[in-house]
Amino acid sequence: MDITPETKQLIASIQQLKPHYADPASALFLDFYCQCRQGCDYLFPPTVRETVRLVDILQWFFECAERGQPNNLVRLMWKDVAGPTLAEYMADEKIEQQLQAAFTTHLNQELESWDRTMTSSGNVKLLLKDLLNEIHQVEQSCAKSLT
Repeated sequence: MDITPETKQLIASIQQLKPHYADPASALFLDFYCQCRQGCDYLFPPTVRETVRLVDILQWFFECAERGQPNNLVRLMWKDVAGPTLAEYMADEKIEQQLQAAFTTHLNQELESWDRTMTSSGNVKLLLKDLLNEIHQVEQSCAKSLT
């Protein structure tokens, strides 16, 4: 199973957001988002894959955290075999294992305060809103570069 070039480009761009979001929930969500995009390539035909929205992936993330394990759809998507090389496959499996561990341990606590954080200057940063906005911008940028 090959990940489409479009998805590879999107994932590479999304991963560049990680240094800007050091909090555990955001870092985990970025990995989850990328895993879901790969899983969509694996599981869905193009016409269905194109209908998966950022908010859908966010909902799946919260469902998995609440359940303490991947939901059935995510579990099916994680059956993908990402990459033609063993190293790529192993890296993919490692991310899935880290996500699975987070679902069973600390993630729910992190999600309780994911909406905002205090900056060192005492201001409030709308963490989740900012993250979703940046992901959306990356999605739009990648979509435009393909046309």
